[in-house]
Amino acid sequence: MRQTVSKRLRGSLLWPRAFAAGVAAIVAVSALFLVACDSGPKQAVEAPPPGVLVAKVARRQISETSEYVGQTVAVNDVSLRAQVSGYLLERRFDEGQDVEQGAELFLIDPALYGAGVAAADGAVAEAKAAVSRADKDVKRYRTLGEKNSVSQQQVDSAESELLQASAKLKTAEAQLLKAQIDLSHTIITAPISGRVGRAAASVGDLVSPQTGELVRLVELDPIYANFSVSERDVIAAKRRYQAGTAEVEMDKFEVRLRLPDGSLYEHVGRVDFIDNVVDRKTGTIVLRARFDNPQKLLVPGLYVSTLLGQEETTDKLIIPQSAVQEDQAGVFVMVVAPDSKVELRRIATGEAYSGDLVVNSGLEPDEQVIVEGIQKVRPGLVVDAKLAPRPSMQQGGEAVDGDAGAGEAPAPPPPSAGDDAKER
Repeated sequence: MRQTVSKRLRGSLLWPRAFAAGVAAIVAVSALFLVACDSGPKQAVEAPPPGVLVAKVARRQISETSEYVGQTVAVNDVSLRAQVSGYLLERRFDEGQDVEQGAELFLIDPALYGAGVAAADGAVAEAKAAVSRADKDVKRYRTLGEKNSVSQQQVDSAESELLQASAKLKTAEAQLLKAQIDLSHTIITAPISGRVGRAAASVGDLVSPQTGELVRLVELDPIYANFSVSERDVIAAKRRYQAGTAEVEMDKFEVRLRLPDGSLYEHVGRVDFIDNVVDRKTGTIVLRARFDNPQKLLVPGLYVSTLLGQEETTDKLIIPQSAVQEDQAGVFVMVVAPDSKVELRRIATGEAYSGDLVVNSGLEPDEQVIVEGIQKVRPGLVVDAKLAPRPSMQQGGEAVDGDAGAGEAPAPPPPSAGDDAKER
């Protein structure tokens, strides 16, 4: 009985001790959890600064130019057609071939037209014989008339027959000339030197003036580029070039071409035509520039960018277009200061040049603007800035240095552990 009571008493005394030990364990685990939670914000604060790519504000010699959309046009563009009817016997060129002026391109069956020339030649001979006979009759009747052997009416009739025979001779000679021209038209020749296109007729086809174009021949060197300019720009350009003279010389307008692949055409053109009216619908004036094309690189119908400017250059600040942002307040860039802090800077921009923008105000040379990673920064934030590599580009005939900015910046670096923690 005493042993049972003793066991119960020891059990009742051990339970409070076990409860206290459990509470102590829970308190210890809670403390460790709180310490772990407190360590998270400390890691975010201590994260390394975000990495960005920057480009230096560069100073370049740039000519005052304006860019317009243009299209190349052949100086001479000829559509060759048949002038007589007949079967096509020969095609004497290869499609796409360069030919010289006077080269024979097509031969139409000349047999019928050769016969026409022979018949017309016979008619001329017959008419000449009639004129000769009438001329002799006139001389004979005039001699007899002087002797009063024939009447004056007979003399007048002989003279009239001579005039009629002479008129018929002229008609026959004209018919002979027409037959000879028709015969010559059976050979279609190149009226200019240039490049032939695709032939629209094959050997054996029956062709005629109603058949339409047989082949197209275009002159490639030199070549024109047509482009439309606003009347405001034309007036400004004239004033800039006029320099006090009474008349502006058109060949002072220098024009360069930017090809569809972004490269500049090596030959400089000159404006040789300015239209005399403004298009009422668009408010623009058509200009035409003439370019040498010895390598036949340009072909008619090519869409190009025309850069209208002058030979003199001025000192300009340029930055990559990828650095420029815009909001409701205007245009701005993110500048990395010498202390690696980010500044928001309002700027005024000018013309665009091959992926770069001219900066008229707001920046100084060698300042660094962010071109990649703008979405990761804010004013006042410290960043890890690296200069963006960039291949050299051709700008107005001068090579733009690699540190002028990033035309097409490389992919941003992978986010660091600190950036991941910050996002979390």
